[in-house]
Amino acid sequence: MVLQYLSARQVRFGDGATMILAIETSDILCSVAFWEKGRTLLEYNLELPMQHAALVGELVNEGLKFLSSDDRSQKYNIDDIHLVAVSIGPGSFTGLRIGLSYAQGLCYGKNIPITGVSNHQALARQRAAKSSALFTLIEARRDEVYLAEHEIISEEYTVIKDHQIIQKNAVSNRIPGGAQVICKKDLKLDENIVNELLKKNICLMNKANFSASLLADLGNEKYRSSGADDLANLEPMYIRPFAGVL
Repeated sequence: MVLQYLSARQVRFGDGATMILAIETSDILCSVAFWEKGRTLLEYNLELPMQHAALVGELVNEGLKFLSSDDRSQKYNIDDIHLVAVSIGPGSFTGLRIGLSYAQGLCYGKNIPITGVSNHQALARQRAAKSSALFTLIEARRDEVYLAEHEIISEEYTVIKDHQIIQKNAVSNRIPGGAQVICKKDLKLDENIVNELLKKNICLMNKANFSASLLADLGNEKYRSSGADDLANLEPMYIRPFAGVL
């Protein structure tokens, strides 16, 4: 029944959703954004460890209250949300589960399509130069990183061709010369690893970050190109099994 309804929504909003609610909870940051037609209407970004479960719903409610206030010329309410974009990682198991569970509950209750966006795609969206080979790195702890290779669909959107966990000291061996590598700004690579990448003429961008507004933009691109995800089966992006809170 839910899948039939989502199919109808995809036809109606096939050129892109009207307002998107985006939820990013993959890391210490709890980020919620309301986005419409290429612009962010409102965004909250709070760094409060272990508070995602309490914050997500509160931020969504506060955002809707603000967007529907009487002093606004253009008002929005929960019925104006036509797509929910949610981060699916990789990242904190607990944080991702909290964000995804909230998003799935809202979408199920209000019959809203959902799309999951990888944090690797959020990093790739921030590339500064064109390249034929694009890779992203995310901290995986234990002196390891999540490495993703991307297929470039457009200037704004990529899909993941391959995703794996590797040792940090193996990064330069896994990435071909002349490629572009983007990593989150808090990822620490030893100086010798950075030098090895530079010797191979690899362009390294290490100032990227995550945000719900970026997620909304990507969610819109994904929705336009391939439609909504299966609400019941959308899961966080993991390679290794859950072994505690990251």
